[in-house]
Amino acid sequence: MDSNRKFQHLLIKVGMVYAVISIGLYFLFSAMLTNHAYDDMSKDEIRHISEMVFESMYTAMLAGSGKEGIEDAARRMNQTGPGMLISVIRGQTVAELFGDNETDNLRRKNDLAIIDVFKNKDEKMFRKDDRIRYLYPATFRDACQQCHTNSSPGQVAAVVEIIYPIQNLKVATDYVNNLMLVYFISTFVVLIGFLSWKYRQD
Repeated sequence: MDSNRKFQHLLIKVGMVYAVISIGLYFLFSAMLTNHAYDDMSKDEIRHISEMVFESMYTAMLAGSGKEGIEDAARRMNQTGPGMLISVIRGQTVAELFGDNETDNLRRKNDLAIIDVFKNKDEKMFRKDDRIRYLYPATFRDACQQCHTNSSPGQVAAVVEIIYPIQNLKVATDYVNNLMLVYFISTFVVLIGFLSWKYRQD
């Protein structure tokens, strides 16, 4: 009886220690996974969307569309995902030949992140609350000089801005979190089963 009671106490202690460690590791891995999703998965996905926006506008330009047709091509991309907002801030080089608008002008002068993208040609991503803001530098190509005679290849023609809801990444993270939970529960059962079998063997 004493040995059985001691073994039961041992199982309880082992179970409690394992449960505490498992819960801690679960939350740690969940946080790491979430950060990975936001910083890596979201960046790759949004970069792809930004490239699609620019390609859509570029196709419209090659087809001879005017300013309104090109802007419509960018606006239609807003329908690619629920809650996603897409805007294109044209650069000074484009504005010089094809006209400017007040919104683009104000954002080029006052938004520090947009100013930096135009200057350094580096994409930027910011996370705030439940949304991600991504800025993508769309650069001139050699063929662009046929119409944009004042441009040079590699120069930033416009900045594509995408406001992306973080909740769109939730499915991927929940799936892996559930797998982790199943793993910890399964290993706990295996551990207790092994200790019970070892005790009976002794």
